[in-house]
Amino acid sequence: MFKFDHRLWVIPLILIICASLLGYTVYYRYYQTNSAKPSALSQLGSLVTKQSNPVRGEGKDRINVLLLGIGGDGHDGGTLTDSIMIASIKPSTKQVALLSLPRDLVVKIYSETNPDYWEGHKINSVYALRDMKTAVQTIEGVTGLTMHYYVLLDFSGFQKLIDDVGGVDVPIDNTFTGLYGASELSYQCPKTNLYYLDDGPYCAIKFVRGSETMMGERALIYARLRKLISGPAAEAEDFGRAKRQQYVLQAFKAKLLSAGTILNPGRMAGMLTDIDSHVQTNLQLWEMYRLYQLTGSINPANTINRVVDNSPDGLVKTTITSSGADVVVPVAGDYDYSGIQKLAKDIFNEPVETLHATSLPSDTSLQPSDITIQVLNGTNERGLANTAAANLTVAGFTVGNVGNAITNDYTTTTIYQISDQIDQTILEKITTVVSGEIASARQTDTLLSLDSNGTLDTSADLIIIVGHNDEPAAQPLP
Repeated sequence: MFKFDHRLWVIPLILIICASLLGYTVYYRYYQTNSAKPSALSQLGSLVTKQSNPVRGEGKDRINVLLLGIGGDGHDGGTLTDSIMIASIKPSTKQVALLSLPRDLVVKIYSETNPDYWEGHKINSVYALRDMKTAVQTIEGVTGLTMHYYVLLDFSGFQKLIDDVGGVDVPIDNTFTGLYGASELSYQCPKTNLYYLDDGPYCAIKFVRGSETMMGERALIYARLRKLISGPAAEAEDFGRAKRQQYVLQAFKAKLLSAGTILNPGRMAGMLTDIDSHVQTNLQLWEMYRLYQLTGSINPANTINRVVDNSPDGLVKTTITSSGADVVVPVAGDYDYSGIQKLAKDIFNEPVETLHATSLPSDTSLQPSDITIQVLNGTNERGLANTAAANLTVAGFTVGNVGNAITNDYTTTTIYQISDQIDQTILEKITTVVSGEIASARQTDTLLSLDSNGTLDTSADLIIIVGHNDEPAAQPLP
């Protein structure tokens, strides 16, 4: 006889409670300045009675949600919209389109007292100078779309929400190393990675082509990084950054809707707190649930990603104002957004570009030149590190730094794996170039904990400390 397991009812109950709390938290915040504040019970009632009602735009088969990212407290220009993206949903075909606008695009901001007077400003300043209503109206004018909903998220919230879901799997188009403000990091940048520019110290941070599981801080750096040391120039432009932001957003959606998140009360509880503190939206609870119904089962392969950029056939170009500021203007002419409006209107007719996570080489396809290695001498014998570095360079690896180790008592050459992107094939090739042992994860953690003087280059993929087993030094490989 079938026996009912009383634990089974907990699963749908958790889902209902989490969905209710999520919506109510945001909804409560939205109405907290109003005299009549909806109760959780009434909101839950709305969820039940309205869940099948159409949301705004659904009747016309297109729902547009404006996604804005700001720095928030503790960041220079904390109310500037660092990222501007429109997520459009087409229910009939179960498609989602993401369209990113360049933050430096010049738009008109009209006087609040004289409707005939306007000034040109970068689009990312509209929210900071005015309010959400003006920001929405301005973006509607640029795209020709009605923004049915908006979501505003600050950097700290972005980072915390990704941590809440346990990290996200993000595709990386190119191997590149960029500079990120050292003062904005939660950890101390190694001295070997520090660069001093006019506006302060920066830390060199590397990303390797392929796919990487990123926690919040790493994902934020990936989404924001602009200053480039090495790699394709496109990664230093806002347009390349906009594409990376789309990648992170889609990775977050996939993780958010996974059972590992939605059925994890601990993760959901953390998200509720962070949403309340870092998110502004005009979505009501039942509308959130309806959007979940419409998008929860959408295959990522049906997502269209487009960035308004300055490519050879792009819709905008970068220019310099008389005051020396870099701005973006439409190719069609100043304040002529007709090209952007056509793209926005017809975006669901655009070909789908599969996220590169499925088409980029996996870790087993990484080339030696993608691997950066720091080589340190762990002995008193001069020249061992230089010889090992020469051998590695001839073998095709990238040697980023050569120096002396923290101690000089290494009897055996030891290979410390800093990046989790290195596969066994690469490690085996390295051991044919320098004869050594692969350190365990615990040994690597111990080494890093002993680095009080910034000797170690933690942006490198591997750190090789040469020991006495490499005496006498071999000649570089032919």
